[in-house]
Amino acid sequence: MELINKEVLELKSDFTLNSIFSFKQDPKLISAIDKLFQKEKLGLNLVLPERKLDFGEVCQLLKGSSSNNGEFNELTREEALNKRRELIKKIEKILEDINNIAQSGDTPKLIIRNQSLWSNCIYDLDRVTLKSLQVAKTSTLIYSNADDKSRFNTIVFVLTKAHELLSKNLSVTRRELFYQNISRFRNQSKLDVGVRDVCCLLETPPWSLGIVATAKGLIAGPLKMFNADGTIVNCMASGGILIPQDISGIKEFQSTAKYILVVEKDAIFQKLLDEGALVRLGPVIIITGKGYPDVCTRQLLCRLVKELGLKALALVDYDPHGYEIFLTYKYGSLAQSHLSDTLACSSLLLLGVRPDDVTTLAPKAARLHLTAPDKRKLISLIKRPYLESPTGNRIKEDLTGMLASGMKAEIEAVASTTAALCDSYLPSKIIQADYLG
Repeated sequence: MELINKEVLELKSDFTLNSIFSFKQDPKLISAIDKLFQKEKLGLNLVLPERKLDFGEVCQLLKGSSSNNGEFNELTREEALNKRRELIKKIEKILEDINNIAQSGDTPKLIIRNQSLWSNCIYDLDRVTLKSLQVAKTSTLIYSNADDKSRFNTIVFVLTKAHELLSKNLSVTRRELFYQNISRFRNQSKLDVGVRDVCCLLETPPWSLGIVATAKGLIAGPLKMFNADGTIVNCMASGGILIPQDISGIKEFQSTAKYILVVEKDAIFQKLLDEGALVRLGPVIIITGKGYPDVCTRQLLCRLVKELGLKALALVDYDPHGYEIFLTYKYGSLAQSHLSDTLACSSLLLLGVRPDDVTTLAPKAARLHLTAPDKRKLISLIKRPYLESPTGNRIKEDLTGMLASGMKAEIEAVASTTAALCDSYLPSKIIQADYLG
């Protein structure tokens, strides 16, 4: 039986290799991909806002404009230890202050930056960035207030847990943390808000506290990821591989890819792999967040773009949710505005689906009517402050056009026949190079 299985695998391998070697890319597509791969000179696209920048913003701009050919600027063991010690001291100070105030007979209070207001963010760094504590609108949590007590207790719990994780140099997923205390939280979102509040208080990302997100995204292509623990992950696997939970634990990337294709849906991701996209459209890294992207997918995309110096193109549905997913990858989200420097990929370009694609390629039967919730979503997207820019105005044109037409369409509508995505639609879009963003 093992011998039969081995022969079948060899047969499949030979068939795949023969298919690869017999396929020839269109010279126009090769030329277009090579243009995508042309790396930009440092500093040429560094646009500074008119206002005065603080020191942290300058550091992030300089960091974002540098390239290190796939190598991660890893902290030394001593630096990592010092960073953990600093965070432990911060946590101990906050908990000590709360305890001292309570013992003195006063009511403990916590001041948190409000992350539910678009007006509490700045947008001139090409991403959604939460304002500093000195200028941001804040919420004061008072322990004696019945509405605040639950959130206050959640923050104290997360601080205590983070102290334990940092002291022991351990990590835990948010989901594991929830199930360890399910009677306290009742739902995951309550814990997530507590983690976000703690990160704002400490001004650090959750993975620095040992709290990592559960990954759901997939990645495939000519990419190797070298982890700090010595393991190597090869992404050239059938069906792709699950994106790692600990993105900060990746020490180095090695890739022969010339660009990155970000796909909205798992179904399209698998369809592309089945159609041989890694060869027909390659060399390319294909990544999907399976809908609205999780933190790990967004963090990995940002690192790949920065450290490999690759351009990233997005393929999403022509509907409000597809465009919102593109905007989340590109500008970041309101809920994660305190982490935008590591999660927002401001250089991301929209490949499709665009309005002209729908009118010229999608059959009328495949064009769907916008629902009332769709229209409300579109109006909300059009009003987003970060679209008040030359690039944002072009995106708003697509959104207002969609609203005016009352129509939407999925990716499958513009490439419904077998292999149409890889044989016609995507090659022609890449050759045209009419990207949005």
